[in-house]
Amino acid sequence: MLNLCFMARRPFDDLSPAIYKDIRKNHDPEARGIFITCDCKESKYIRDKFEPNDEKVIICEMSEFMNAHWDEFTLEKLVEYEKKYDASPIWKYIYADRFLVYRGYEYCVQTACGLFAFWEHVFTTYDVDFYYDEVIATLLTYIAYLVGKKVGTHYYSALLMRSVGMDLTHHYMLNDPFEMMYDMPQDYLTKEYTDEQLKKAEDFLSGFEEKHSKPAFMQFSGKKPKWKAKFFILPLFWVRQRFFNPHTRDKGSYLYYKAYERTMEQILFYFRYKASMKYYKKPDMTKKFVYYPLHLQPEASTLVCAQKYEKQLFFLDNLAKSIPADTVIYAKEHYSFLGCRDNNFYKALAEYPNIVLINPWEDSFELIEKSQCVATLTGTAGIEAMLLRHPVIMGGNALYQDAPGVMHIEDIYENYESAMASWKKPEREDIIKYLAAYMSCARPGNTYAMSDARLEPDNVALVAKSMYDYFKEMKHE
Repeated sequence: MLNLCFMARRPFDDLSPAIYKDIRKNHDPEARGIFITCDCKESKYIRDKFEPNDEKVIICEMSEFMNAHWDEFTLEKLVEYEKKYDASPIWKYIYADRFLVYRGYEYCVQTACGLFAFWEHVFTTYDVDFYYDEVIATLLTYIAYLVGKKVGTHYYSALLMRSVGMDLTHHYMLNDPFEMMYDMPQDYLTKEYTDEQLKKAEDFLSGFEEKHSKPAFMQFSGKKPKWKAKFFILPLFWVRQRFFNPHTRDKGSYLYYKAYERTMEQILFYFRYKASMKYYKKPDMTKKFVYYPLHLQPEASTLVCAQKYEKQLFFLDNLAKSIPADTVIYAKEHYSFLGCRDNNFYKALAEYPNIVLINPWEDSFELIEKSQCVATLTGTAGIEAMLLRHPVIMGGNALYQDAPGVMHIEDIYENYESAMASWKKPEREDIIKYLAAYMSCARPGNTYAMSDARLEPDNVALVAKSMYDYFKEMKHE
């Protein structure tokens, strides 16, 4: 019998129960499901999805546990957990959380301590074999990973395939903090491939070279901020969230704690975007330039996977001091959520004579192709440049860091010119082999949180089978 733990907060509150039901129906009728919720509202939502007397379904509510033991979560106890679970320095992990970075010292200490206690309780009480969650993007998940490593609970996630035409139809499995495929072969250049695998990779690459296409998941983002009539009633939502929603005042549910502070963000983002337009410039393609597409923040792509350069201005500062006299940096804003970045960031960029902020609506592919190289922390533009056999400098840890032509440089300061001098354009066949290896790890099923299609029964069955196959493989290791 498998003991399977599932994150069940939004947006997993529909997908996780559906996957578990399919696993019990089609793969392991005896599997026990432990569902992690943040508050009583989520707990009721999950409980209503199952028969009242289903003894194989267990709901573990984080808020209930945290509030019951809050006074026990002391600095001294956190120091003990830090050592016990090899989590030193703990602040590295706290700063990887996009919610806690805005909270005070005492709250961060007690919350971190409480999360260790919570996961220790869940994993040991229910002898959990596998724990399913999003990619590590919060301390909630990061500590689950750390505790699981010690007690024998295997963390895993299912992430959409990026930039290979499979974004909303396939996923891959990962079981580490940096979104790596656990089964991606390191010897992909010498590995044997079938004719079918090579043809599939060749067809995709040829199509991409002929007509560059953005990943399918980008259809959910990339719209210019507009004034909306609902902005007028947002102050009423703030009042309701602040004074009449008990969940936003629940210190034990830290993901939603004081969520009312973000109620007015849509208006703020709109005016920020309008104010930021004065900083954007049109690129001069006749110049030599390094293309740096700014990352969305706060997100796991920087907070977890590129923590050293999570303050992107620090990376750009180092890069700006390392490029030749005849080269500039074109930094282009991420257009997915315009206005979320404080305009003081743009003011700081404007103080660098060799950095130019480029309008977010300029063609990214033209910038890639005409640049000297693409510098990125973990971004999709690096994958796109790699596919075009264009130089890529990567400052973080990401899935494609070992791909052909990608230079993984942990310290960019004074290392740009030597890296470019040593870079050799990879053979097209090397890219095809990399793609064949990458695509061979693809598993059928859409897991993208913003796609409603992931909840369709046929898709749920595909994802459930993928997970169960993974369980069997890991059990035999």
